[in-house]
Amino acid sequence: MTILPLFDSPCYSQPTKRQKSNVNMSLDGYMFNEELRFVRKIGAGTYGLIYLVENIYTKQQFAAKMVLKQQPMKLGTNTSSNKQLIQQQFYQYFLNHVIPKPRSIDFDYIKGQGHDCQFLTEIALHLKVHDHPNVATIHEVFELENFAVVILLDYFEQGDLFGNIIDLQIFQQRRNDREKQLLMKNAMLQLIDAVEYCNQNSVYHCDLKPENIMVKYNKDYRRPHTDSNIIEYNEIQIFLIDFGLAMETDLIACNLCRGSSFYMSPERITNYTTSKLIRNMVDIESFPVSSNDKSIKLLPTLAGDVWALGILLINISCSRNPWPIASFDGQSEVFISYMLQNKKDILSSILPISGQFNDLLDKIFKLNPNDRIDLHSLSNEVIGCDFFNDTHIKRSTHHQTNPQLHTPPDSLTYNSYASEFEEEEEEDDYDEVEEDEEYVDAEEFAEVQISSKCPIQEAFVRVMPRFSQGTSTAIC
Repeated sequence: MTILPLFDSPCYSQPTKRQKSNVNMSLDGYMFNEELRFVRKIGAGTYGLIYLVENIYTKQQFAAKMVLKQQPMKLGTNTSSNKQLIQQQFYQYFLNHVIPKPRSIDFDYIKGQGHDCQFLTEIALHLKVHDHPNVATIHEVFELENFAVVILLDYFEQGDLFGNIIDLQIFQQRRNDREKQLLMKNAMLQLIDAVEYCNQNSVYHCDLKPENIMVKYNKDYRRPHTDSNIIEYNEIQIFLIDFGLAMETDLIACNLCRGSSFYMSPERITNYTTSKLIRNMVDIESFPVSSNDKSIKLLPTLAGDVWALGILLINISCSRNPWPIASFDGQSEVFISYMLQNKKDILSSILPISGQFNDLLDKIFKLNPNDRIDLHSLSNEVIGCDFFNDTHIKRSTHHQTNPQLHTPPDSLTYNSYASEFEEEEEEDDYDEVEEDEEYVDAEEFAEVQISSKCPIQEAFVRVMPRFSQGTSTAIC
């Protein structure tokens, strides 16, 4: 006797080979397990894929970050070919497994053993802080045999902070200056709160940037006139993601380059121990030394996140970056003028900001990491700051032209979820750009941790209007 399936039982068999030729090796429509179905790819990179997946029963959606356990053999330096190879490996796996049965990994096991396993370290650090309202939640972690690890994360339909600043321009659409600044402060204070919570739990993100901040925003929300709270999740809520470069140690070696070009503090770019220029400006002897190498000074890890927060404040308020990289090698005239020539008002001359905001930025952008403002004081300063208006000093509305602030053509929207991933919506969206644009990323846009002690590779990939994103980098 043939047993018919129930009417409310979804069909979860994999697409068959008889279907239209799958030239792109897409996983769309394939089953991840007995409940989750792949919907579409939302990211691809050097070590894996990110797919939107949906529960076929509840219709709840997640972002599935799939990371290969073994780094694949690269096909030279061709990023597109390498991504195709990754896609092919995942496609073949799910093609050969009609209904995969991934093994769920216990969170306590990850927290306890994750530091001994390279591909679990990021997850272990993320789990330490994912209960905070401004950190994305990890719902489950799966293991696909010896092939890959899959992290089931919150899915954010509205995308990351970069797209919300540049493409959606959410901070520029409020009806008046008060509403605009309240929205900006709402986002800024949530960011600071998240970083402070991470710090309290000995987690240092080390890769804060708009692409690693996801957004939920209600453009129709209007604050009650009696509401005195600045943080209001019903208006906007931000979430930190991507702990791929995160650390637990509160001190970091001064020769360790870790982060993304636009957001890295100067001590992550210039070796403070060997630089004669830095030694003339910073008392480097006041810092402790490494137990493994007495010639290597150790600097506070949190100070790098504080610096990145300063850049993010400018991103949110002005849709700009102040400089492409905090380096003394001539790549940024603005940074050199700011630090070496002590022209602290240069930011207020090229950005539409108040003197009060300029003074706040000066408390963040200190060459000596020990001199930077603490997070609690930063929150209070943001609350009391008028970003654009000087009450007592009449300031010129004319701002100097800065080629770093040139606005290139419109960008493409995308979601970002992983530090080692090059986020994109289509496979070749960002492969071809013009090299004569005035404001592009100085590093190759691929979320790749560059191998130890190799120079930062320069390329011109994916032009962005107003400000561009930095490449996640880890260099010893």
